[in-house]
Amino acid sequence: MTLPDEVAVVVSEWLGQGWTAQPLAGDASVRAYFRITHGGETYMLAYYPEEVRPQLRRFMDAYTAVSPSGRIPAVLHQGDFAVLQHDVGDRTLFDVLHENREEGIRLYREALSLLAAFQQARADVNPPFTAESFTAELEMAREYYVEQLMGAPAEGLKSIFDNLSRKVASHPYVLCHRDFHGQNLHVVNDTVYLIDYQDLRMGPDTYDLASLLRDRGVARIIGDETELELLDHYRGLIGADDSIRRRYFETLLQRSIKILGTFSKQPIVRGRMHYLDFIPPTLESIRRCLDELPELAELGDLFPLDFSLEAARERASSLQE
Repeated sequence: MTLPDEVAVVVSEWLGQGWTAQPLAGDASVRAYFRITHGGETYMLAYYPEEVRPQLRRFMDAYTAVSPSGRIPAVLHQGDFAVLQHDVGDRTLFDVLHENREEGIRLYREALSLLAAFQQARADVNPPFTAESFTAELEMAREYYVEQLMGAPAEGLKSIFDNLSRKVASHPYVLCHRDFHGQNLHVVNDTVYLIDYQDLRMGPDTYDLASLLRDRGVARIIGDETELELLDHYRGLIGADDSIRRRYFETLLQRSIKILGTFSKQPIVRGRMHYLDFIPPTLESIRRCLDELPELAELGDLFPLDFSLEAARERASSLQE
């Protein structure tokens, strides 16, 4: 995507002439991102097309709430459809972990401290998670993963989903980023910065932790032992009791099923096939949760856990036609 004319006008107003814009890969939304270079400095520009323009106000409200307590890129300018921020580069915590496991784990500990600080913010930007909202998320997984991508029956899942959602909604609540994983944590000069926080809301105290330690195959690198060590480190940071382990795996189970819906919907609806690559490690997380939560073993009997990436690509492609 090239920089829209309306955005070029405001960038010139903000920075003057002589700047250049490089389009960057986006996320699962229709927002567009550009790196702006001017006078030897670089900046990050987010453009909000008309259909998602109300999200910019929500982002600014979240920024106002989080900036005093969370390490986030500073907003330099904002208008009706774009925001210009300090550039925190392209190197993510996810990248660091893949390059150097030990260095990555050290910075994951730093990310837990950042998370604990983030939770001190007070924000009323989005409604809190509820048992009903958790169930609705699981329903998306039923539709796009179970029925469409896997072509499997969904009988019996509703009552299990309802039960799991009630469990997770009963946990202690804190401010949640909602997408707190290694690709939303950027590393600049050994400092970790948090991005993409506009969906923040009150939710379970282990929600962001589950995202950080399990999203997109992280657990394959850090291993189960380190995962539990980091869980215990987080427990100490927030002063939680030992029941946090059960809560962590309940939340992880809900979140893992939910993101299967996202990873299935993106290739089916938008043709973004690379999201299918995230499904196998997510299914590993579900199996791990079921090992920890034997009272939910029935889910393992009803939920399709045998996954073929090749077959999924073929089916997703056929569903687009």
